[in-house]
Amino acid sequence: MSTLPSRFLRITASNNHLVKRLERIRTSKAARQEEGHVVIQGIKTLDELVSKGHHRIRTIGVTFDEHKLPIRSPALDVITKVRQQEQEQQRQHYQPQLDVEDGQGEKDEMKRKALQEEHKGKQFLHVPRRYYEADQFVAVPPKLTTRILGTDSVTSAHEVWAEVAIPNHDHFFLNVSKKGMKVKERAQVKATERRKVSDIRRLLVLDQISDPGNMGLIIRSAKALSWDAAWHTPGTVDQYNNKVVRASRALCLDWPTKTGSWRELEIFLEANPDLTLLVADMMPKWILNLKEAHGLATADNTDHSVSCLNPYELVWWNWPKSLSKTHLPEKIALIMSSEHHGVKAIAKFYTSSNESQHQDDQGAKSRLLEKAIRVSIPMNPAVESMNVAAAATAMMWELNRVLSQKTIRQSSQLPKRLQIFDERAS
Repeated sequence: MSTLPSRFLRITASNNHLVKRLERIRTSKAARQEEGHVVIQGIKTLDELVSKGHHRIRTIGVTFDEHKLPIRSPALDVITKVRQQEQEQQRQHYQPQLDVEDGQGEKDEMKRKALQEEHKGKQFLHVPRRYYEADQFVAVPPKLTTRILGTDSVTSAHEVWAEVAIPNHDHFFLNVSKKGMKVKERAQVKATERRKVSDIRRLLVLDQISDPGNMGLIIRSAKALSWDAAWHTPGTVDQYNNKVVRASRALCLDWPTKTGSWRELEIFLEANPDLTLLVADMMPKWILNLKEAHGLATADNTDHSVSCLNPYELVWWNWPKSLSKTHLPEKIALIMSSEHHGVKAIAKFYTSSNESQHQDDQGAKSRLLEKAIRVSIPMNPAVESMNVAAAATAMMWELNRVLSQKTIRQSSQLPKRLQIFDERAS
């Protein structure tokens, strides 16, 4: 038996076109967009994608060093399954030849069926629960594995990796206008011509989240907490960045995402008025300076001995009068901004050639923030701010809890008011 199954292609040349292409995919956003693929690492991640059944895998690769035999797991696991698959395919081509003649009667027919059943049982006796399906299988030496996965990646001597297609999630954002249109043209599209997205109940808007590690952790938390989709504003790291893929354990491939301007987001929300916009923000000083007096929140700059804040509940302000103060609307869009840039800043990637787009985006962001409901996590005053990934996780979990209160509250219980403050009343 050969060391590698026949389906595996051995690659040893450093200038191989596949190695060069995968290296470009790892390092270049433009290459990922052009190819429509990303590289994932690890057999556990690969198995998770295979078990979902809807990911198209272009290449599966293993680290193979003929000077370090025998091959060990996890590469051995992949090789074994591919070999079993090849053997199974060979057995499927075998047709049992029965040494009987037609017209022998019912006895011969029973014999034929018995042999067919026996063959059928042998055929599937050693079939693994699932196979790896890919357009190609390759084996590369450790040095080429490092080039494909990058020096930041910790690789084993018998590594497993795969090239996976980036899924198309455009159907989650059907109302967003076509790419070729200018911003002003998109703004003129009638709402009746846009399709609403009833599927999205919890949308996470990520504003200038530039750190791949934070992005990966946010994606894992969002998937774990069943948030539906994400919108990336300009200045946010590519969701399929190599470090994001690793930090998210490739969950980024299963989380619908749209990258668009603030003006496009404004158009999207206008077409979906049932999505209430929230923005996570630092708690303003006028709330921190409030104290409890006769059950009402009032301002007092001299005595802070009794705080009106419950440190274990979210703090809300800029709450519209049209909404009940006992529960959140069922559909929400939450803006989480980088702790470095802050929620008010806008990405500085615009040039003189697209100054008009910058102004449109700045105006759209200002309008959205002006009407958005503000929400904050009460913190120990000794801590200036929270890491955005930690804050997003805590915020999403607490919003899930608040939203669930509407459904689990007994009719005999009085609804509990949210911790809402009004600057005008202070």
